[in-house]
Amino acid sequence: MHADINSIPAGNGIYGQLSRTTRFHVGDAVIMKVDVASHVMRVSKNGTLLRTIPISAGKPGFTTRSGIKVIIEKFRVKHMDAATTGISESDPEYYDIEDVEYAQRVTYSGEFIHAAPWSVGSQGSTNVSHGCVGMSTTNAGWLYSLTKRGDVVDVTGTDRHMDLYNGYGDWNASFADYRKGSALS
Repeated sequence: MHADINSIPAGNGIYGQLSRTTRFHVGDAVIMKVDVASHVMRVSKNGTLLRTIPISAGKPGFTTRSGIKVIIEKFRVKHMDAATTGISESDPEYYDIEDVEYAQRVTYSGEFIHAAPWSVGSQGSTNVSHGCVGMSTTNAGWLYSLTKRGDVVDVTGTDRHMDLYNGYGDWNASFADYRKGSALS
């Protein structure tokens, strides 16, 4: 890619200072389709279904957001403390787990897809989490090895919707609305 922007006006008396050339590679299209109501995640790569994974998502009061999300960060092991989501230590819903494996953040407010060995008995049938999408450690490890930052996690099946500012939420705007914010409109 070559950006020839040296001396190009950017507005308000500001001009490009340096043209640049860079190379990048677009990776495989890995898409995770999470159906909260059916308790499954379907994982595809370049349009081919690779695996259907039983999951558990957010229980009532902690409903997982429906919408298109994107993997923001990946952690081989993550300390998860409910205090970071506003749940106090005195609340019966409080949790503090030192070593959550294969954690992949999809919202700034704290939704992840991750290993949840404590809920294996509920995966595929009941939503018991505080909003995250949990799966077996084996499935979470497999998924973690397949994904990269920027991969799509498309969640359906709830009446709580993803907003534009809780992660890489632009995917949830209509093209018409997105274009309204463009400098080209």
